[in-house]
Amino acid sequence: MNKKISKSNPAYPSRSMGPSVRQVIPSAIDHIDPFVFLDHFGPLEKKPGGQGVPPHPHAGIATITYLFEGSNRHQDSLGHDAVVNAGDMAWMQAGKGIVHAEGMHENRAESELVHGLQFWISLPAKDKFIDPAFYHHLSAELPQFKLGEATITVLTGALLGHQSPVKSLSPAYMFEVKIPKNQSLAIPIQEGDTAGLYIVNGHLKVENTSLLPSSMTSFTEEGNALEMHAVEDTHLMLFGGTPLHEPIVGYASYVMNSDAQIRQVMQDYQMGKMGTVENY
Repeated sequence: MNKKISKSNPAYPSRSMGPSVRQVIPSAIDHIDPFVFLDHFGPLEKKPGGQGVPPHPHAGIATITYLFEGSNRHQDSLGHDAVVNAGDMAWMQAGKGIVHAEGMHENRAESELVHGLQFWISLPAKDKFIDPAFYHHLSAELPQFKLGEATITVLTGALLGHQSPVKSLSPAYMFEVKIPKNQSLAIPIQEGDTAGLYIVNGHLKVENTSLLPSSMTSFTEEGNALEMHAVEDTHLMLFGGTPLHEPIVGYASYVMNSDAQIRQVMQDYQMGKMGTVENY
């Protein structure tokens, strides 16, 4: 049985971040448990001397930055300093708290277009206060295969025998899918798992419903497959996982299970327990 559409909405440009950023979750769709946040940024021009996002804290989540185009510098309070390129994934396990900066002081000589996504995954309650960590996964590490005429990259989780080396503390999957025009595709998804589908570009039909660029669609947990048909060449992200069914309490860049935990991580940051980013 196929999973059915439960909600589908367009994601609009962010009022706070500007027209080049669309906040998809929780604006268009509340959340796709265990995913609690998704931003789609670009394509935008990064100019020489331009600044990115200065140091800021996170706790209780894993943040995932995945680039379609361009590059981005990651720096954090653990001392990591990495340039993430198109097709790479920056996976930061914030846990009890970490500070990072994105795209700062890249000393770029030429302009470039940057385009990608940032996801947040809520960590399970038992791992909310785990030690932070950062992993830079190169594009060559991520399995890519053909399913019919479609090309699928397994960012985390597994699909049809293709297992990503990326480890998620929350039981989650993320697939990048590119389907040529007039092609149909069926993707198996475990019964009981959540499923969210975001259209980067193109035109897709699911259950005779047209899904257009920047639309975010959630599906029922019942069913074990998703069937789709590409009206045009379509680039999409399919993601979800085994739902945690745990309380979500968010404040700024923290996602915890209670107000008391939010107060704790705020205090930890103010007391300097999350460290600082050097040389940003």
